[in-house]
Amino acid sequence: MKLDEALLTFDDLSLVVDLTQVTFIASVGVGALVEMRREVHRRQGRLIVVLPPQGRARRLFVLTRMVDHFEVRLTLSEAVSALRQQDPSPLLEEGMRPDQEPTPPPTPIPGGPAG
Repeated sequence: MKLDEALLTFDDLSLVVDLTQVTFIASVGVGALVEMRREVHRRQGRLIVVLPPQGRARRLFVLTRMVDHFEVRLTLSEAVSALRQQDPSPLLEEGMRPDQEPTPPPTPIPGGPAG
């Protein structure tokens, strides 16, 4: 079943999106994920994104702070288990303590590539 069909078919919807094999994600893909999250939350569902510790998709999620807005797991099995257990606890960055704040992304330098 295609994702748009699932969004149209089911009222109570929970999804796992596995980005493990993703090597590139453009702004259209990011927009689709944001829209998917909005629609799933509107229906009181859950959207879990699988992002392994390394990889371009994870780096994008960290740099854009999308990790602050999506429920993220390291593996597909962790995501499925969390969904089955209704465990919405957020993923901690590798080596973080539960009471530790995540490190914010670096501030762009004026006149630099991002500024």
